[in-house]
Amino acid sequence: MRTTRTVAVVLAVGALGCGAAGAMQGGETALEPTERGSVETPFWSPRRVPQPIVDAVGAQRLQAALDAQVVGVDACFVVDEGGAPLAARSPDLPFVPASTEKLVTGAVALAVLGSESVLETRVMAPAAPQNGAIDRLWMVGGGDFLLMTPEAQALREQIPELRGTPTTPLVQLADAIVAAGVKRIPGGVIGDDSRYETLRYLPTWKDSYRTEGQVGPLGALTVNGGFSQLQPQPVPVVDPAVFAASELARLLEDRGVTIGSGADRGKVGDGAVEITKVQSPPMTAVVGEMIAVSDNLGAELLMREIGLAASQQGTTAAGVLAAMQKLTELGLPTANVAFVDGSGLDRGNRMTCQLLDATLDLGATTEFASLWTGLAVAGQYGTMVDQHEGTILDGKLRGKTGSLDGVTGLVGIVEVGRPLRFAFIANGAFTEGEGIALRGRIAAIIATFPDAPPADLLVPRPVGEPA
Repeated sequence: MRTTRTVAVVLAVGALGCGAAGAMQGGETALEPTERGSVETPFWSPRRVPQPIVDAVGAQRLQAALDAQVVGVDACFVVDEGGAPLAARSPDLPFVPASTEKLVTGAVALAVLGSESVLETRVMAPAAPQNGAIDRLWMVGGGDFLLMTPEAQALREQIPELRGTPTTPLVQLADAIVAAGVKRIPGGVIGDDSRYETLRYLPTWKDSYRTEGQVGPLGALTVNGGFSQLQPQPVPVVDPAVFAASELARLLEDRGVTIGSGADRGKVGDGAVEITKVQSPPMTAVVGEMIAVSDNLGAELLMREIGLAASQQGTTAAGVLAAMQKLTELGLPTANVAFVDGSGLDRGNRMTCQLLDATLDLGATTEFASLWTGLAVAGQYGTMVDQHEGTILDGKLRGKTGSLDGVTGLVGIVEVGRPLRFAFIANGAFTEGEGIALRGRIAAIIATFPDAPPADLLVPRPVGEPA
């Protein structure tokens, strides 16, 4: 490393020296020598070597320090500054990505659906209200996984990693129905989630994802993430469409509407008319929420919406196929990449650090801005709200985290006076806690860049200048 550093300095100084010689040959007067003891640094002095010299030394140290952290672990990493590489290891090899995959899912959703698109939940009836009555009411799901009751919204504000994230208030829908003149619904509220397939959990997922509340049942119509209870332990519902219909019916009854029958499921009838609807926040905010809190349900439903938009099939299989096609269209590196789901829960997913880093780069554009604004912030927001507090990373690290048994990952941006972008994945025999600690060390090392002496210490001092 020392030889390489010396060569870098010599080359830079040589280049500057050539420039100085050329200037003097062009008729300029050479600098007069100064008195010993009052030495000034000449304009063409190697002591004025620019920051790239320091960065070259820092990049070597960064590479060595990161390599040392992953000895005995299968890992990849990429670190760059605006596309200029600083360090890399196995950037194009495939790894199980865990939830870092959500960054890619989010990018595809923005590209396919549009950053200003919304997810609509519609209320339909056989006919417009007559004397305040409609025979029945269909609640038609549009894939909005942010639909929340007031109770769930209040609870989210009590959970640090969910605090401040967007939702779609279900009360808006209830209020709009009442405002439309509805007072009686003899046939009750019926949930319609036919927009997507009704496969609630992927068969390749671990059963613990369901029992531990890692993800609610998948469906185009869902309220409160598909959980009837969030604390002290999340309790998933059996049928998210029926649960959503029952929650809307409850809110309507609270507003004086008479409901004559219990909630049910069914497809909206032919000739039905729209009574009202509620829209999600814009897709840029929807994707931002999914990334910030690592919303598994959100990622999965977005993947089905992608499939529907691309091929009229609201299935996971159609979504992952469309996702691969869109990545190629965007010019992103897809070699060795494989999607099984949208969330990263499935261990059959494969991502490369090269792809994650290239996807992150999209966040510099307006269309994909939420790939950056949605990143969790160490010690402050999202999945890292309670991580790295009081450390060098607090407030300076923004990232998308990922964790499974034996899998850890982090892709994001570290501020070191300038933003450094990076992607890191490790697969091995370690616990979740050990994985979180490992990625924290990786980020902390990046945060010390360039970790090199100032430029004026990389070259000799002028003769006569005190040490």
